[in-house]
Amino acid sequence: MGRARLPTASLQSGHLSNEEMFWHWRRSLMPFFDCVPLADPGGPPEPLKSTQYHVGEFLFVDAEYPQQRFVRDAAWARRHDDADHVLLQVFLRGTNGGINGDSTFVEEPGGVYAVNLGYETDAASSGADTMSLVLPRDWLGEHLPSLRDARGAVFAKDSMAARLFGDFMLSLRRNLPHATVEDGPLISRNLVGFLGSLLAHEDPVSTEAQTGAFQALQRHIDDNLGDPELGADGLCARFRMSRATLFRLFKDHGGVRNYIQRRRLMACFRAMRSPRQADRLIYDIGLDYGFTNPSHLSTLFRQHFGMSPREVREAARHRESIGGSQAAPIETTGLPDVEIMRRWALDLGSSARPAATPAGPIGTAGIAGL
Repeated sequence: MGRARLPTASLQSGHLSNEEMFWHWRRSLMPFFDCVPLADPGGPPEPLKSTQYHVGEFLFVDAEYPQQRFVRDAAWARRHDDADHVLLQVFLRGTNGGINGDSTFVEEPGGVYAVNLGYETDAASSGADTMSLVLPRDWLGEHLPSLRDARGAVFAKDSMAARLFGDFMLSLRRNLPHATVEDGPLISRNLVGFLGSLLAHEDPVSTEAQTGAFQALQRHIDDNLGDPELGADGLCARFRMSRATLFRLFKDHGGVRNYIQRRRLMACFRAMRSPRQADRLIYDIGLDYGFTNPSHLSTLFRQHFGMSPREVREAARHRESIGGSQAAPIETTGLPDVEIMRRWALDLGSSARPAATPAGPIGTAGIAGL
């Protein structure tokens, strides 16, 4: 028996009218944006197709769509706050431009761009052919922290970094139809390593990633999370920089203190979910990462993760009891692909995983059965 293919879902124009097709497209993107068509609904059919691959830790979306407006205002974000992701996009044809938070951007061929769902968005797109990665912001905070709050251009248009990353995305487009669930971790590791290397050596838009100093600061902080004296004064002394320079580097990350606190919380979260630390006291784990007050740790945990340290540990134990370290699969059997896409967007980054696509030709229900 062959290995299970990556879970896949797709939409494609065909026998439905423009209005019907756009309704299904709009619903598949509902956790991200409210999509408003800009073309004449009674006009000639325009290409609209989307194929999504669930790689495990992120989604890859290969899409071609007509001109439209994408809106994520405060009310929309409140209704869909589970979709807290960054869309890392490469345009092969067409453009998209607007506002993401306080950043104005224009996406066009030759560049690599970030649209951040942690911020309000209002953008208008021409007909476009795009490839996108949907990356949970918490996952980015752990693996590629300089991208967690990224908005707009990530690499300069037509730079070597942009060209190399565009080639990487084209490789995913070619190879993911043949990938298996077992390939998912390898693909994720390659993405983190390759993108991290580009961010460290090229010229991304954010000031902090333009310098090796910020990368060195990140490494030093992660290596010393248990030091109760870790803070601005020690960092300035070690790296021989002024407080003004340090604060400028961390401005887009909420400041030095908040950044260190988030890294400590993420480290505690991972430790409390680890089977290897299941018998340790929560207080002792907190001490490992600079938290000396259990009540304060519990309050910060609930504010950041929506649950207490004890609830995180109980959820991890439950996960172990029903299937080892693997999470329970997301049940999507029998659902039309548009609903699968919507559910993936909401569940991405949670403890659940999608059920695998059976081995052999990848079957996608499309929208024909709706």
